[in-house]
Amino acid sequence: MPSNTTRSLRSVNFPGRYAVVRSDSLGYLDPVTSSSTTAVKQSATFTVVPGLADGSCYSFRDSSGRYLRHKDFRIRADASNDTALFNKDATYCARPGSATGSVSLESYNYPGRYIRHYNYELRLDTYQDNATFRADSFFAPVSPWA
Repeated sequence: MPSNTTRSLRSVNFPGRYAVVRSDSLGYLDPVTSSSTTAVKQSATFTVVPGLADGSCYSFRDSSGRYLRHKDFRIRADASNDTALFNKDATYCARPGSATGSVSLESYNYPGRYIRHYNYELRLDTYQDNATFRADSFFAPVSPWA
């Protein structure tokens, strides 16, 4: 996944759904289509940048400049406060996924925890060696919606 590119993160096991940030600043897995509003398409589009805590990993910035980070094991978008903790919370290391071109995103500061969807909420959960967890934690970086 190249840095400094704009991408949408499509769910591998729900291919019509994408990682989005809703108006409550929390991350979800929502449907996005060509007929979705501009606001919905923007909510599913992120600029992939070198990781704030480690340049060999990644951070994801939304159109308003906020970063995807975990807080209380929920994925949310927050403005950077330039602290070491924020930078670690907003850094994810890509691991190869099971589907061609897919990745799982491991937390930089909580190794063994990955972004996954659960009840369509994006969370940071401990790896579980089962098909459901793997399917829920694989995303395909695809052409951006906005």
